[in-house]
Amino acid sequence: MKKQFTMKKYHFLTFALSLLFIVFFACEDEEKVVLPDVATASVEEIYSTSAKVGGKVLYNGGGDISERGIYWSISENSETTGTKIQIGSGLGVFYETLDNLTPGVKYYVKAYAKNTAGIAYGNETFFTTQINYPIIITAEVTDIKVDSAVVGGDVLDNGGTAIVEKGVYWGTTENTINTGAKISMGSGDGPFSDTLSGLSRGVTYYVRAFATNGKGTSYGNELSFITTVELPLVSTIIPRNVETHSAVAGGNISSDGGSAITERGIYWGTSVESENTGTKMALGNGIGSFLDTINNLTPGTIYYVKAFATNSFGTNYGEEISFTTLGEIPSATTVKQSNLEAYSSTLNGLVNAHNLSTTVSFEYGTSTAYGQTANASENPVTGNGDSTVSANISNLLANTLYHFRVVAINELGTNYGDDLSFTTVITGLTGSVVDADANNYQTIGIGYQCWMTQNLKTTKYNDGTNITLVNNDSIWNTLTSGGYCFYDTNATYKNTYGALYNWYAVNTNKLCPTGWHVPTESDYDTLISYLGGATEVGKKLKEAGTTHWKTPNTDATDEFDFTALPGGKRDPDGLFDFMTIEGDWWLSNEYSTKFSNYFYMMYNYNNSFKAYTNKTYGLSVRCIKD
Repeated sequence: MKKQFTMKKYHFLTFALSLLFIVFFACEDEEKVVLPDVATASVEEIYSTSAKVGGKVLYNGGGDISERGIYWSISENSETTGTKIQIGSGLGVFYETLDNLTPGVKYYVKAYAKNTAGIAYGNETFFTTQINYPIIITAEVTDIKVDSAVVGGDVLDNGGTAIVEKGVYWGTTENTINTGAKISMGSGDGPFSDTLSGLSRGVTYYVRAFATNGKGTSYGNELSFITTVELPLVSTIIPRNVETHSAVAGGNISSDGGSAITERGIYWGTSVESENTGTKMALGNGIGSFLDTINNLTPGTIYYVKAFATNSFGTNYGEEISFTTLGEIPSATTVKQSNLEAYSSTLNGLVNAHNLSTTVSFEYGTSTAYGQTANASENPVTGNGDSTVSANISNLLANTLYHFRVVAINELGTNYGDDLSFTTVITGLTGSVVDADANNYQTIGIGYQCWMTQNLKTTKYNDGTNITLVNNDSIWNTLTSGGYCFYDTNATYKNTYGALYNWYAVNTNKLCPTGWHVPTESDYDTLISYLGGATEVGKKLKEAGTTHWKTPNTDATDEFDFTALPGGKRDPDGLFDFMTIEGDWWLSNEYSTKFSNYFYMMYNYNNSFKAYTNKTYGLSVRCIKD
């Protein structure tokens, strides 16, 4: 048992020694990681506000480079005093551009690289940002006068450091920085200017801008200018009293320029640059205002005028001013005719003569070829504004279409108004018509309508069939077909007032003579419109006087010979009323199943009224031609 234990112990020790041997030699084979080797690169592309910096990782120290970059600062030991910029990882070259640097400043930069052993640094190097010469231009010389001018320049770039002085060199010879005088105009960037005074008249001067910073002085380009001579100061007066053929023009001399004015006046013409293209009008000498009238101008024409003045140094001009003489081709507008009758009318228009004497006429005829002419009563038309013109024409044909237009002529040309047309009316034309009972009725034209001048009194329809005469009150009330009666069932009223018909007789469309009909609402409205509205109709259509109408028969004139009479009416119960008080006439339009439309006039109104009433009423009828 003891020997067995010893053998086991021997084998265990042997195993342990072998394991240690393997571990020892394995550790000897694994490479140890050390700090990397990094170099700071030379600074490149150094400008006033930027530079390119970087480095190179030469050796990774046996481990991966996890970070690399640079430190930079305006102090040494930039890794502790400055700003860190990481520029990737791994071996090799790396660069970065530093921006927004200050010109003329010394900067320090140091590369670094990092692995698991730590951070290694390259050598610290330094660089200084550049300072450039300023960039400057010489400004254009302005406000050049006989003894002064404004000169200057513009510092476009200070070169990276402050401008300590800027200004100009100037003189009467070239190369002013060597031959001229220096004027300092402050410091700093941007434009600058000042006035050179005490210059001589008509002399050539040279000027060159300069700017100085910490690096040195730069110059702009050299410019030259010539001081002016003193010409007269002259202005053109706005033309006045401009007419169709003349205008007053001139100028004013406020300064003779130190030398006597030997001549003054105007140039004028129909083209710009009238001093070269127009007519010269000399108007004396000396300073002050001068005016004269230009005659024989053309109406409606644009003219240009420019004043001038001459002294020993030369001639100066005022501004060129244009004006337009009055007058143009007349305007012509044809206006609706008036006073339209069957055989005559008044033609109307508006004409603007535009300040030229204008002859006006009207062309008219039954087609747009016209063929006839009538002179306007207002001839000739003058002035500048719309003038109403008219011409009365006669010997026309009734109920005929006519065309017309206004024509206006002046020395600049002719203008025509638009074509308008009208149809002559039949107002006042008389005639007659016979009904189925052989009753004869006088007729009258009103506008484009032909009306009977008497109330209808037929007892037959136009096909010869009888209309039912109903005198009995109870039967009248129950009628649903055509019926008639005379007022108060008295046939002696027939010839004066005609018969009274219920609406059912109207609705047969056979009540009036053939070619005639009971008026529609539209017929009535047309009549109202032609007569000037409902407030005018009663007085113009009612018989005048009080022979048939009750006093006062307000304003009745029977102007159109319609002779409306107050025939009264019969109500649905058969009762008669309102004779001498009102006249009531059916219209053919049905208002509803129970009512229909009619119109009426009264003794104490000059109106005509439209209303509706029960179809069983008995009312008068006035027929109108189809």
